[in-house]
Amino acid sequence: MCGPGVGRVSYDDPRTWETNGVSYEVGATTFTKTSRLPFLWTRPDGSTMTWFRSWNHERITNEARALMLIATKTTIPVPKLLEHGVHPDGRQYLVTEFIEGITLNQLSKQACSFSGEHHCASPPCKTCLEKVSSNALRFIEESVLPQLAQLKSHQRGLEGFVMPPQWLAADIRPGWKGHRWQTLPLHEAEYVFQHGDLASHNIMIDPQTLKVKTLIDWEYAGYFLPGTERWSGTLAEDAYAQRSSQLSSAIAEFIPLDYLECYAGLDDQDRAAWDEQIADGQLPDPSSIEADRSRKIGP
Repeated sequence: MCGPGVGRVSYDDPRTWETNGVSYEVGATTFTKTSRLPFLWTRPDGSTMTWFRSWNHERITNEARALMLIATKTTIPVPKLLEHGVHPDGRQYLVTEFIEGITLNQLSKQACSFSGEHHCASPPCKTCLEKVSSNALRFIEESVLPQLAQLKSHQRGLEGFVMPPQWLAADIRPGWKGHRWQTLPLHEAEYVFQHGDLASHNIMIDPQTLKVKTLIDWEYAGYFLPGTERWSGTLAEDAYAQRSSQLSSAIAEFIPLDYLECYAGLDDQDRAAWDEQIADGQLPDPSSIEADRSRKIGP
């Protein structure tokens, strides 16, 4: 059981691997995720840089808290959390039960294995893909989203920590790295719980029955304004990729205060880059956001 591996490193032991931010280990009955410390990375041109993913440690504890909440407040199937904590060097970890299966996006690389029927000998099997995609979409639309919508809070994030939206890619966008995401308390409990990264690579399925087994990778979970998930109504990978586009309207709707705070704190170089994107319509005009907020607040 694992999420997608950006920068995945293969080892002789296929039950351990690393991405740029997390190390994974599969035991006989357990699955362990551990945040990585900064490390030296060599670029293709031979130069080096120190790589470290923002909120790298916090996201692990955030996921552990989310798993506990979902397991107690909903019937959404998630891996059972067995342990979580902090190593002496600051790395944070969580241990869950190991769940046998593959992620939905991996099915296209598998030969037809649906029990009782064999539609084709080589991947992808369109019949299996259509069936499992229908099962997974129904799982999200009829089970996950309605139950999460019932979980509400007066504060953004989860237990005082706010993980920035996955679609923002805050770690690599100038100006956002290091921003302090506040809980922004509201008088009414208007924040709803969201997974934060609903996608085919986070849905575990049984390749024999083509049914959903569990929903994984809750690192981006928390209470946010309704719609912050930016769920597109489909598990198609191209629709998922487009969540990182059209940022101007998404920022203005879901994280306007954070945007204004970041803009005010930009250095000259980053401000010039942002102003260029504002002029192109890639980012919202801060003055327009200020004016809109003034209208909503009133005199």
